[in-house]
Amino acid sequence: MLASPAARVSFICTANRARSPFAAALLGRLVSSQPIVVDSFGLLEQAEAPALPGAVRAAAGFGIELSQHRARTLHAGELAGSELAIGFEPAHVLGAVQTGGIPAERAFLLVELADVLEVDVLPWPAGANTLPKKIAHANARRFASGRLPRPVPDPVGKSDREFERTYDEIARCVGLIGMRLFSVAGDGAD
Repeated sequence: MLASPAARVSFICTANRARSPFAAALLGRLVSSQPIVVDSFGLLEQAEAPALPGAVRAAAGFGIELSQHRARTLHAGELAGSELAIGFEPAHVLGAVQTGGIPAERAFLLVELADVLEVDVLPWPAGANTLPKKIAHANARRFASGRLPRPVPDPVGKSDREFERTYDEIARCVGLIGMRLFSVAGDGAD
């Protein structure tokens, strides 16, 4: 019997130096026992710059080590093989679709996807037992609540406390995504 190919979930932010590497590390930890590849990219070229100091400090509070992270830039077609792309601002989702090549129905804002998964998809419809089917159902429900999706603001240039607040919100959302899409327990924090 052949093993199933790994599913791929990609996080996209502006520079890949704070929000997306943290979210990818959290989800990667939650799904580490499953055949899932979790990666992250930035829209801006950063020449493999390290994670921001505030990001490293805030991530450490969640048991995530970002000091070895190096920024990766999103290139044309790079997300064509991803099942799901998650951005933090509308420009990230647009970049995932236009540059990365993922279909729009598989690209979400982080808070938007968490909100849909928390409220609007219960229970899963019959037959929604695979990641592509769950994502398709979440896409179909994304506008059902009438809520406008909101971004997760960039903490760059702000205090360590702002990085911590941002990471608290990311951890809450990633925990919901892990629980609802991948059936893992946890809130993303240790």
